[in-house]
Amino acid sequence: MNEATNIRIQKNKRRIFDAESFVRFNVAQVLVGRSAIEENRTMSFESFTAEAGGNGTLLAGTFDDVVRNRLAILEQLEPTTDDETRFKTSMTNRVRVEAIERRAAYNRNLIDINTRLAAINKTMVEINVLITKHNNEFYDLIDEATDSNASWIDGELVALMKAATPDENEERITENTARVTEVREKAETNRGKIMSLYEQEEDSRHALEKDLEDVMALRAQIVALREKVSANQHRVADGIALL
Repeated sequence: MNEATNIRIQKNKRRIFDAESFVRFNVAQVLVGRSAIEENRTMSFESFTAEAGGNGTLLAGTFDDVVRNRLAILEQLEPTTDDETRFKTSMTNRVRVEAIERRAAYNRNLIDINTRLAAINKTMVEINVLITKHNNEFYDLIDEATDSNASWIDGELVALMKAATPDENEERITENTARVTEVREKAETNRGKIMSLYEQEEDSRHALEKDLEDVMALRAQIVALREKVSANQHRVADGIALL
């Protein structure tokens, strides 16, 4: 009986070592995955700032300049008949209406974007709550284990050892086998989830890199567009009659 028990204990020792290796590998992979997620979030924010704060602002200003040019061009018309006067006035109104329509559509897009950003912020709050909950639980676990260690040091562990019985040992060995087996199975499942998340973040990184390239390409196009608008401004200015 004692020999068989010793064999079971040794097998559990091996199972625990194997499960520990799995779990420790998963810990490292979780940290790698978290790092990839954080890097992608930083890249995503960089892209968002460049697109929303940079390109969006430049385009809004450029649009205003284009409308200003159109109105200035219309202002230079010199109608000689009532119909020509009505044409000038109605076309001026048309340009203003179109500008308002475009601005309203732009605002609707911004509202949709802001709604999504607010949802992201809400999700981040929920994530932070989960992290705090996890940290509090971890703290309680460590605090309890520390108090337990103090009790062991004070003699509780020696007393438990002295009072140990064969049945209690058998029960503990059986329980250890069940628990380490469960840990190993969960660790294997977690490894699959970790690798899936890592692959997902790799795909996200490629998409973000492409998005950032597109943002910078649009920036260059906007700069070129600004030059065209500026050229028109000079032509409009040349057409304004001096008093």
